[in-house]
Amino acid sequence: MQDKEAVRKACLRDGKSQRAVSQELGIARNTISKLLKDPDPPRYHLTKAKEKPVLGDYQEIIQTWLAEDEASPRKQQHTAKRIYDRLVAEHNFPGCERTVRKYVAEIRQRMPERFVPLAFQPGEMAQADWIEKMRVIIAGTPCTVDVLGLVLNHCGSFYFEAFEHMKQEAFFEGHVHAFQFWEGVPHTITYDNLKAAVNKVLTGKNRLENERFLAFRSAFLFDSRFCQPGKGNEKGRIENMVKFAERNLFTPIPRVDSLAELNALLRERCLAYLKHTQARQSLTVGERLKAEQAHLLPLPQRLPECCRIIPVKANRFGMVQFETNRYSVPSEYAYQELWVKAFVNRIEITTQSTLLATHTRLKGRFEESIQEEHYHKLLERKPGAKDHFRGNRSHSISPLPSCPPPAARLSIQKPNLSKYSQLRRNSPYELTPNPTIGCLSETASPAQHAQRVP
Repeated sequence: MQDKEAVRKACLRDGKSQRAVSQELGIARNTISKLLKDPDPPRYHLTKAKEKPVLGDYQEIIQTWLAEDEASPRKQQHTAKRIYDRLVAEHNFPGCERTVRKYVAEIRQRMPERFVPLAFQPGEMAQADWIEKMRVIIAGTPCTVDVLGLVLNHCGSFYFEAFEHMKQEAFFEGHVHAFQFWEGVPHTITYDNLKAAVNKVLTGKNRLENERFLAFRSAFLFDSRFCQPGKGNEKGRIENMVKFAERNLFTPIPRVDSLAELNALLRERCLAYLKHTQARQSLTVGERLKAEQAHLLPLPQRLPECCRIIPVKANRFGMVQFETNRYSVPSEYAYQELWVKAFVNRIEITTQSTLLATHTRLKGRFEESIQEEHYHKLLERKPGAKDHFRGNRSHSISPLPSCPPPAARLSIQKPNLSKYSQLRRNSPYELTPNPTIGCLSETASPAQHAQRVP
């Protein structure tokens, strides 16, 4: 850089000839000509790639393995270390691991993933994903929530809702609220291979879908599309909106009094985004959503139940267990096979056709929800159990009398035994000691025994 500056100053500012500058600085005249034409310093360019005598024919093998990796899940693709190990074990490679690592890095720099610009028709597609473990402060207590997000690909309108977990019932309820927010249902929704919808990933695009998810999907008549494992870019719209939500909807950390207040706040921010105009668009998100609603599927007249259905069996106490917690049913259904409908905030217990009980869903572990009316008939037959019935939450058992505190015990006065002393002094009987054991004889009179009282 110093030579370049000196040459340019000498020729262009001081008016010296190239010959004089070459003799003065010891720089070739051809180099001086290049420096005067291009201010950037000359660089050396390879006319042909350097030979790799050690790799030789192994280069084609490495390229084949890396090309095959494009169709494999990300977690099952070759690393440079694995390629080196295979070359040594399968092809007796004589070189070192560093040579392989350097060559693999060169290939991957020449083979960056390329993308195709996409466009979507109104109402054609939406994307959905979870945001895990977002930190919030509810009623002054720091905690985490899981947030379900959906976005329409065409207009960019999104909907986010927070839940205490990512279970299937929360997954369904978030969808229903998003469809109501948009006043319609997109024709196709793209997902990861999440457990709420997919039981098993099969070859290619095939999936073994969850039966309950199939019933939910058929109620709204939309189709599902699943990404390849490790290919989050196939639903890039929701991935970008997730980052937007983390930076804008949850920053700073929300402080609310309840989960319902948090969701009301998220809904307000989703509505506020409808006034936003996205890049390279002339209309706001809300205006584009209004035009897209004409192409969405209509909501069904009867919404499906957003719940999981689990078979259970009532125990001898007339209680069923769900996720470590127990819920009561009428006692006459003890030992019977029943069904639990797990909603986000409540639990329903049914037979095939009859609703037996509804409980508020317990949030902890190893808790019980007992309704007293479920045991009325049984308590009529066993009245002695009423006092200790666990369902008597409002009745407290009378505490057993406790011993007085130590201070009270110290203040107790000794009894007055003066009358016994008088009895001993005024007794007309004489004591007859037993010569064998040193106490009263067995033949002593009752009065003599009484005289022994201190």
